[in-house]
Amino acid sequence: MKTRISAIIIIAALYFSSCHKEASVNPFIATTQGTQQLPSTTIVLNQDTSGKKADSTKGYICVKLAKDSINTDGLMISFNPKSTAAYSGAEDARFMQGFGIVSFSSLSSDNVPLSINTLPMASHGTSVKLVVNATKKGEYKLSITKIQAIPANYDIWLIDKFKKDSLDFRHYPSYLFNMTTDTNSYGSNRFTLVTRLHH
Repeated sequence: MKTRISAIIIIAALYFSSCHKEASVNPFIATTQGTQQLPSTTIVLNQDTSGKKADSTKGYICVKLAKDSINTDGLMISFNPKSTAAYSGAEDARFMQGFGIVSFSSLSSDNVPLSINTLPMASHGTSVKLVVNATKKGEYKLSITKIQAIPANYDIWLIDKFKKDSLDFRHYPSYLFNMTTDTNSYGSNRFTLVTRLHH
């Protein structure tokens, strides 16, 4: 039990020391409306990555959900070729619901909500579902705050199933969207983060 608690503390410390530093991505803001809208691209979403050989990438991506500068929540997606996509108490940190306006997590392959999600990266494509929730409807922003040691030849895409749109999240690391009364505009079925080798 003590070993498990220590592992969770170490993982949490990794997140806060890594993801809460200054962003190391292109600062250009891409929005879903106005003159800053960038051209969208449709990519294949239903890639089956089971059975694909993981590459040797060890790195991570930090993503933040924000209502404003105060009401935010963040997560880390960490890649390790020796890890598993299913939940592991030794590698992952379970999401713990707080009392703020926003809540943000990702899902393991066995649908466990996580704040830190460690999994292997497959060159043919790795997909991670994101869970966005809020106590108030309105406009929110998803942002990549850090990309660490992810090879430049890997694309990072944010897929918006609700809007049937996709964003090159590596080069345009910010996305405005609305949560409404429509249950498809929030929760676990709207957003997916996809990494794949650029062809």
